[in-house]
Amino acid sequence: MKFCLEGWEDGQPVQSWLTSPDRWQTQAAERVTVEVQPGLSVLIQQQPSKLTANRLGVGACLWDGALVLTAYLSAQPRDSFQGLRCLELGAGVGLVGLVLAKLGASVMLTDKPALTSLLRGNVAKNWLGARPHPSVPADRPRGRADVAALEWGKPGYMDQVAAFAKEPLDLVVATDCCYIDPEGETPDSNHFVKACAGLCSAKTRCLVTFETRSDELRQGFLTAAQTKFSHVEQIPHSQVPEEYQVEYIELYELRL
Repeated sequence: MKFCLEGWEDGQPVQSWLTSPDRWQTQAAERVTVEVQPGLSVLIQQQPSKLTANRLGVGACLWDGALVLTAYLSAQPRDSFQGLRCLELGAGVGLVGLVLAKLGASVMLTDKPALTSLLRGNVAKNWLGARPHPSVPADRPRGRADVAALEWGKPGYMDQVAAFAKEPLDLVVATDCCYIDPEGETPDSNHFVKACAGLCSAKTRCLVTFETRSDELRQGFLTAAQTKFSHVEQIPHSQVPEEYQVEYIELYELRL
C-alpha cells in the first residue's frame, strides 16, 4: 500500500509518494490518494487549516491509526468484505469506511455534525453514494457509503446507536478516537466503548486502533473495553503489512 500527497509549497503545487505513515507530511497535504490494492484507490480531501479544536478539530485530517487499519484491511482477501454491513465511528475524513465500501461493503460513516459535510464530499469524490461512476454497469454489485451525525457522550447518543444497530452490523471500525486534546475536550473512553458495544451484536467484529499517547489513557480504554466486551484482543503487529507496523499504534479486536 502506498499513498500520494498533494498540496502547495511557495505557491506551487507539490506531490510526493509515501509507503509508510508520516503524520506531519500527511497532515500538511490537501489531498491524499491511497492505493490500497492494485486497481483500488481512495481519494481523500483534507482541511489542514482547520486541524484545531475550535474549527473542525482532529477529524479534519488523516491520522496514523487510519493508515494502519487500512493497511491491515488491504492484507485480507479482496472479497472478505463484499456485502457486509459496516459502520465507522469517528470517521473524520472517512478513509477506512471508504476503503470498506470500495471493497464491496455497505458502510455508514459517522462523526460529529461539523464533519458530515467533509465526509459527504469524500463519498462523492469516490463515487460511493447513490450514483455509481458512469463507467460502472448499473447491474454490477458495488459497495456504498452513507453519512450520518453521531457524537458519543452527547444527550441521546445511545438512541442513535440503537437505531444504527437495529439491523445487525457485521463490522464496526474506529481509529484514533481516544486521545488527549490540549486545545479542547478529550473524548471520554467510557462513552466511546459504550457506543462500540451498543453497535455490536453477537456476530459483530469491532476493530479499533489506539495510539499509545499515555499509559493512563490506554488503561482507561482497556478497562472500559473489558467491562463491555467478553473478547478484547490486541492484533499482533505482524498481521499488518511491514511498512505499517507502527510501534505506537495498537490494533484491537473486540467482540461481545
